[in-house]
Parts: sequence; C-alpha cells; structure tokens
Amino acid sequence: MDPVSARTLLLIGSGPGIGVAVASLFAQKHFDHIALFARNPSQLEADQETILSSAAEVGRQVHVRTWKVDISDLEQLKAALTEVQSFGTLECVYFNAARVGGSKLFDFPVEEIELDLKVSVTALYVAVQWAMPILANTMQTNPGIGIKPTILVTNSLLPVDPIPELFSLSVAKAAQANLVKSLQKSLSKGGIRVGMVIVGGIVSPDSNFLNPTTIAGQAWELFNQDGADWKDQVSILEDRVDWCPCL
Repeated sequence: MDPVSARTLLLIGSGPGIGVAVASLFAQKHFDHIALFARNPSQLEADQETILSSAAEVGRQVHVRTWKVDISDLEQLKAALTEVQSFGTLECVYFNAARVGGSKLFDFPVEEIELDLKVSVTALYVAVQWAMPILANTMQTNPGIGIKPTILVTNSLLPVDPIPELFSLSVAKAAQANLVKSLQKSLSKGGIRVGMVIVGGIVSPDSNFLNPTTIAGQAWELFNQDGADWKDQVSILEDRVDWCPCL
C-alpha cells in the first residue's frame, strides 16, 4: 500500500481535451485524489465521471471532487484552494486555465487584456503562492518514498511566435512563461519542480501528435521523471514531440 495518504492532484482549468485527459491519466498512474477547478458545473460533472471511469478501467479507485471556480475572482480562488488543502496530500498542481479567443489589435478592450492576464498569470501566481509551502511540507514529511512535488503549466508557442489576431492571449502566454521561468529558478533549490507542457498548435483528436491523449502522456512523462537531470519542458508540436527547450 502507498505509504502516502491520498496523493492529490489539483487541476486548475478542467475541461474537454487536455484537462480531463491529464487528470484521467494521472489518476490511472499515480494519484488517489483528483481536485478539479473550472467555471462550468456540467462540464465538471462530465469530467468527474470520465476520470472515475478511466481509473476503474485499470483497477484503481480514486476520489474526485469538483469546485466551480472563476479563477479571475481571486478571493473565490483563494477560498477554493483553502478547501483543497484538506483533500489529501498535495503532490502536483497542474495549471491548464486560459481564455482562448480572438482579440483584434486596438479594438480589444483594455479590461479584456487585463482579464486574460489575471487568468493566465495572476491566478497562477496565487495558486503557486498557496501551493509552495504545502508541497514543501509534503516533501519534508514523506522522505525517501518517491514524493515528486511538482507544478506543471500548459503553455504554447505564442511567447516566441505571437499571432496578431490572438494578441491578448499571446501577451498573456508570454507573461505566463516568464513567470514559470522565474518560479523554476526560485523553487528548484528547495526541491519543488516546475515544468511547462508546450502545446504547439491546435489540439484535435485527429492530430497525430497534438491530440489530448498524446499531450497527457507527455505531461505524465514530464511529471514522472526522477533524479537531478529532470527536464522542465516538453513540446508537443504538429509533427513531433521535442524535449529540447523552446521557450
């Protein structure tokens, strides 16, 4: 039996595609408790059923709890995070939230730019600020049994190749990648790993590489690494998977 009680994954930004695919695979492989944050209660319910079913397929029983959260409301986000703290032993936070939509230069309202930054950057900052001492405590109180305190973030190629028609999302993803890099430099010294899953294109079930199953599999490989040579970035591109840093 796993000596760690109820290893917990917090997925911020659950939904069809990457979110539920990551949570389902991580539930099959390792985690006993799955905490889901999203705005849509019906989607949360569907994701919960998918995760439970996926775990059952490999003979695992997991607990899934859902929180209807608008993460741009920072007080609402903080309240939900506080509740997650008693839901098992936090080992991984996967940040998958973003506002994906068109934004026309000079016509897009400033308030919407600020909202994109709040969702992709400020909410991530708040989540990591909350998670950091908890993950450190998880590591310190469970020595020698393979605990992997980790923060993973879904990003894209927009920081290096922005799309003018998506300029607001491009700006938000660039700022998010910069924050992640700062977190990597800061937190790695204390043993908390911070990684990025770079999704380099439009996700589709029909894509050879850019499909939810492949992306989730690479996210798992990123999390599941051992040792000092831990790589902090994997890129899933239209024609390949690349473990060389691109951001």
